[in-house]
Amino acid sequence: MPEILIDILKAKDLNSGLGQFSVNFAEALQAQQRRDQRVTFLAPADFSLPNEAHYDRPNWRKRYFPALNKPYDIWHSLHQFPSFRPGPRSKWILTVHDLNFLLEKEAAKSKRYLARLQHNIDRAYAITTISHFTRYELEQHIDLRGKQVRVIHNGVRTPSGTPSEHRGRPYFLSLGVFKEKKNFHALLPLMTLFPEHDLVLAGNNNTAYGERIKAEVRELGLGERVHIPGAVDEQEKFRLYSHCEAFLFPSLAEGFGLPVIEAMLLGRPVFLSNATSLPEIGGDVAFYFGDMGAEAMAREITASMMVFNNDPDVFSDRLKEHAAQFSWDACIRKYVALYAEVLG
Repeated sequence: MPEILIDILKAKDLNSGLGQFSVNFAEALQAQQRRDQRVTFLAPADFSLPNEAHYDRPNWRKRYFPALNKPYDIWHSLHQFPSFRPGPRSKWILTVHDLNFLLEKEAAKSKRYLARLQHNIDRAYAITTISHFTRYELEQHIDLRGKQVRVIHNGVRTPSGTPSEHRGRPYFLSLGVFKEKKNFHALLPLMTLFPEHDLVLAGNNNTAYGERIKAEVRELGLGERVHIPGAVDEQEKFRLYSHCEAFLFPSLAEGFGLPVIEAMLLGRPVFLSNATSLPEIGGDVAFYFGDMGAEAMAREITASMMVFNNDPDVFSDRLKEHAAQFSWDACIRKYVALYAEVLG
């Protein structure tokens, strides 16, 4: 029986995009798992899936001596810089999420990251990316040596929770780990032009950029109107998406853009930067900031919300229909087909 190992070690951080991707990938794969294959999950020591599964657990030998690792027919790393790599007898599938380090890191460090990625690409038997934009980035910066790169868009789970009423002020929402690439600071002067609205910036803000945002909120006198609750659980995320006037996502670097689809699945209008993968993911149902100046962003929001509010039910249905294509079922079906192809 063919044996497949899936590296879901990023599940140790469920507040990160990679953590959520890993858990949802594993659960969706279990739902489609073939009986003629044995799937094992390389998972954190204290992590287990809701349904019965086979596990391999990390240790120092597996990490530093990959040649000694058990040979699996397929070893699938769910991100491009795994800490654990297969031995030479395993066919390695590598999923690449982004090359954001080209924007985030200084030149010397970016060069080292590129060298690591090139090494992993050279070793990989098959390569997937989560967007056409990421594939384009690979083609521009990595020597693929003739290897095919397949695009398999992420699956996105519809946020769910208990319906509730919102009796407070109208608010805009943005969500993500507080890193400079998220460009949250562009939203703060914007709020001075929407005095009747609040802004919620949710996500892990225990970062240097998070401290900068908090300082700018104080400097602009927005402490009563800009709310920074930190990481939120699924119930609270559902509530925030459900009641926001619009989801604002001015990020400058995304390999995919998970929160964009989550907001769309609940029928909320989304406003995005036109950078990296976001036009691909948002399609023609999203609104886009062509200019990150506060007045230009305010004009875009005002004009586009008039379009949305002219027939909100119809527009919400268009958003949900667009977002539905990014299902975990569709994502995993493509990976299962790839596994079958690799196994021959």
